[in-house]
Amino acid sequence: MSLAHPLPLKAYAVTENDENTGAVYFARHNIVARKAGANEFADGDITYVTCRRAAWADAYAETGRLPARVSIEHGWHFECCGCGMRIDEDSLAEHHLPLNGVIGGQWDPVFCGSRCARKYWSLRRRTKAQEAAAIADFKAIVCTRFPDVEFADDESRYRTHHAHVVPGRGGWHRQQVIVAFNFPGMKIGPAHYRTVDHHQKVGPADAGYTCCNGDREAFEAYAAATKRASQ
Repeated sequence: MSLAHPLPLKAYAVTENDENTGAVYFARHNIVARKAGANEFADGDITYVTCRRAAWADAYAETGRLPARVSIEHGWHFECCGCGMRIDEDSLAEHHLPLNGVIGGQWDPVFCGSRCARKYWSLRRRTKAQEAAAIADFKAIVCTRFPDVEFADDESRYRTHHAHVVPGRGGWHRQQVIVAFNFPGMKIGPAHYRTVDHHQKVGPADAGYTCCNGDREAFEAYAAATKRASQ
């Protein structure tokens, strides 16, 4: 007895009923696409979304990567991640921009043209470099105060290092920098050295140490012991 071949993936356009925001999903059944769209745009309530076939996108089902320009050809619109322009056929024509010059896909950053894409990715690279520099600076400060700690480089994204920097007139402002580290006697951890001043300004950020409540006594004891040792 031969096994039946699975149904092919098909494209479904799922849109939220009030604001008409949505996306194209690839699934073998309408209900699967509807649930996926509801989770993304309607807090999981399938009664708040409309799901209809989008056969024009079937050709992209195998890769799952739908070019933005193809969606635009079929009435969808996007916002340029570079200049913020609404990207649809009318706005492209108004600005004398070709449809085939649109860069990006449904789940990726979308740009009205290569100029915006270059500026966006250039800023992203510079921002990443500044974030890495901020984390390195904070690590150096921690090492000066606590030379024997282990940095929590391999923790989950919510428990490890983080930096958010923004460009300003006088340079880059470090809005938030967090360095995570493990210390002797820690039971919950990790502890953090983090910015405590989020005001827009240029220059060094005010920062301090924090830890989990359950580790407070252990951290205070460790800090006191290391302070005496360094004197």
